[in-house]
Amino acid sequence: MRTLVKHFSSLRPARLALAAAVLVLALGLGVISPALSQPSIVVSMEFEYLRQGTAGVLKVSGPDLAGGVINVLDRSFPVFPVTDGFAAMIAVPIDQRIRKDYPMVLTLYRSDGSAVSYESTLRVESGEFIRESDFTLPSDRVYLLAPDIQANEDARLKAVYSVVTPNRFWEGQFKLPSNGALTSPFGSVRTYNDGSTRRHTGYDFQMTAGVPILSAASGRVVFARGMDIHGNIVIVDHGWGVFSSYSHMREMYVVPGQQVLQGEVLGESGNTGRSTGPHLHWEVAVNGIWVNPITFTGLRLPG
Repeated sequence: MRTLVKHFSSLRPARLALAAAVLVLALGLGVISPALSQPSIVVSMEFEYLRQGTAGVLKVSGPDLAGGVINVLDRSFPVFPVTDGFAAMIAVPIDQRIRKDYPMVLTLYRSDGSAVSYESTLRVESGEFIRESDFTLPSDRVYLLAPDIQANEDARLKAVYSVVTPNRFWEGQFKLPSNGALTSPFGSVRTYNDGSTRRHTGYDFQMTAGVPILSAASGRVVFARGMDIHGNIVIVDHGWGVFSSYSHMREMYVVPGQQVLQGEVLGESGNTGRSTGPHLHWEVAVNGIWVNPITFTGLRLPG
């Protein structure tokens, strides 16, 4: 692994005793030995930059750490304990402006109540989104394009997705909820028969009605009911602010509060809501931000 030249810098200790701490920023699992004899704080990132609509993992290790938070893109991302330190997930909104130097501040809290902050920057690259062919809704569903219906549903979903559960319910990597063919990609621009455009907040799987839909990872069901646009939708809270949802179902087999395991059947595919035919619409959100669910399956979190 090569070392990232750009470091967190501008050490701003909450107490002078913390000024001797060393922070190392590396790519992947690379670790640099501390230059000082004092125990060091080591931060490693598994990304050099993040694309629009993606998430990345940052890991922290060091003595006497009790927690922390990352502030970037006008948002706060909490740091959670893992076996060998702490970890956080940073997510970039789908419409975030491309820029190479968004300010990023990592604040770490020690067991004695003191804190130390480090500054760096986050580079955001293009999500390389596409424009899809025009979508034509059946006449009896055109009313679902009304802006107030869209705004109301977005607000309801973001209210669910913005909850951060400190416990993590899943291990390993997320898996695909179906083996159906992938069709409409995440982030694409869609134009409907009334001339309006929308961004696609998930990935679509082509399939007939009645196909079992599987949970991408273990978690707790927090929502299972019909909505105007998403139709019958199941939302699973996986902890750490990570959610997955499964839309347009014909049947739902789970209820809110139910614990589910990775690969457990949540329901059957269908054609409910704002849909042009049977399929599965799959979403993943991190700290209230929709991210590409396919690339999210490639993320590995420390144990």
